[in-house]
Amino acid sequence: MEIYCGDLSAELIGKEVTLSGWCRYLRDHGGKLFIDLADITGVSQVVFDGKLLDEAKSLGREYVIRVSGKVKERDKDTVDGKNKTGKFELSAESLIIINKSDTPPFEITDEKEKFLASDEIRLKYRYLDLRRTEMIENIVFRDKVTKEARKFFWDNGFLELETPTLVKDTYETGARPFIVPSRTKKGSFYSLPQSPQIYKQLIMVAGLNKYFQVARAFRDEDQREDRQPEFTQLDFEVSFKDEGYVMSLVEGFIKRIFELINEKIQLPFVRLKYKDAMTKYGSDKPDLRYGYELVDITEIMKKSNYNTVKRVMDSGGKVKAISFSADYGKTKIITKDFMLDIIQIAKVNGLKGLTWLFIEDGKLKSIPDTIASALSSVENDLITAVKAKDGDVIIFGADLDEMLLLKALGKLRKIIGDKTGKFNSKFSFLWVVDFPLFEVDSITKKLSPSHNPFTAPFSEDMRLLDKEPEKVRGRQFDLVLNGNEVGGGAVRINNAELQLKILSMIGMPAEAAMDTFGFLINALKYGAPEDIGFAVGLDRFVAVLKDKQSIRDFILFPKTKSFDSPIDGSPTKIDEKRILEDYKLKRTDE
Repeated sequence: MEIYCGDLSAELIGKEVTLSGWCRYLRDHGGKLFIDLADITGVSQVVFDGKLLDEAKSLGREYVIRVSGKVKERDKDTVDGKNKTGKFELSAESLIIINKSDTPPFEITDEKEKFLASDEIRLKYRYLDLRRTEMIENIVFRDKVTKEARKFFWDNGFLELETPTLVKDTYETGARPFIVPSRTKKGSFYSLPQSPQIYKQLIMVAGLNKYFQVARAFRDEDQREDRQPEFTQLDFEVSFKDEGYVMSLVEGFIKRIFELINEKIQLPFVRLKYKDAMTKYGSDKPDLRYGYELVDITEIMKKSNYNTVKRVMDSGGKVKAISFSADYGKTKIITKDFMLDIIQIAKVNGLKGLTWLFIEDGKLKSIPDTIASALSSVENDLITAVKAKDGDVIIFGADLDEMLLLKALGKLRKIIGDKTGKFNSKFSFLWVVDFPLFEVDSITKKLSPSHNPFTAPFSEDMRLLDKEPEKVRGRQFDLVLNGNEVGGGAVRINNAELQLKILSMIGMPAEAAMDTFGFLINALKYGAPEDIGFAVGLDRFVAVLKDKQSIRDFILFPKTKSFDSPIDGSPTKIDEKRILEDYKLKRTDE
């Protein structure tokens, strides 16, 4: 029977077994040497004494060994209650040193109180970092979710198909792609796919009406917190179905995953229109584990003596407020310093300022108290409007740009919600629907796609395309989990003329559209069915399920925040002669 370090149990007591693994910790007690032997399944204690003692003392941390012996029950006073094998140990009778190890550059430990190496060092020596139990559990969990996803889609009649990795450049309509020069066709380039989007539409045109793929995607974005230039999507596409079918299918998939992790989830998920999400929460991916809804207090503030805000309203501006439970003066969850930080964050997000007050004995209090005095005439109306009570904090901001105001307060809402931690549930799923098809630049009035230019508009909004395109809704829907967008889907345009029209509206003339997307547009002329697709960001999804902040902990060899790869030193420069001769390119160091 194959035995691993995490397998020692009462059933094995008295039996001879062989374990292989890494020497994690060594403890020399004179006449005995104790070693914690680790592998992917866990850690077991191995005891060396007698004739093996001298040889065992030559071992070092992270040496790879194979040891045989009998399983014994530990003395009661040496039991390790935190370890699943902590009641047992292996009394060594033979030892083989498979390989030695240099001293690791950091301690391989999962003990929270111990110092953990910096991200840079951990990523440089990722193969060592991955030996930690926590990291092993993360990678194994990701594998379980991926395998269950495959089973789910196979069970529902989907074909697992592969779309190409070297694709046509479509830079004009999405994020910046990575480009790959062709050696055989000088001066020409491939792109790495930002998603399988267009190719899965072609699969539907081909009549393969249920497709899924665990797909790699690549985006050459500017450096952003906790983003990766390459990531994994669970992607699928179906023909002759609508949004209801896909949402129900995704909910069934989520339910399957939650059964896997022994968690319960309430179905169906809440659905919220984009407009309502922005109005109530200032975000198209709100976290509903807490309330803290945004309230329009413009009319109330018009009756106040708070001139700073009234000047904004006199120019047509709006005033929005949030109240939240902070236990002010008790547990000090929210402090004056924290609120001063919040004001600075508000300014970074475009607001010129932010006002905060707290409720004490049913009255508004402020620092300085002149603010509360200026609001005394509307005190009761304001407290009632935001549903505040003693111990609550109220914040409000004013701006001429209502959307800027909503988004800024939405970001503050999330920071405050995470800070207070007053969650009403562990997991909160939400469908956000009825997105605008276009975003409109406030200065140039130029249209750009809200998500992508292949999303179909609602049929009842088609009449608005020419005169009021900003009012057109796209058949797009996002899945939000605990304030994180973990998936998104849309009904596709399946008409060539409409596709050309949408591309023209975002500034791509017919000739340029055909040059870039001609292969798709031509395919739509040959009986393209109604189709709809969806993708789950697998890295983000598993991270949120495990309540982790960083997706890097679920990726084997991730990049840094600056998109460097410490483990291999990439990106690196390439020999100029090779570039010139093989690709006919010139290199600059600008």
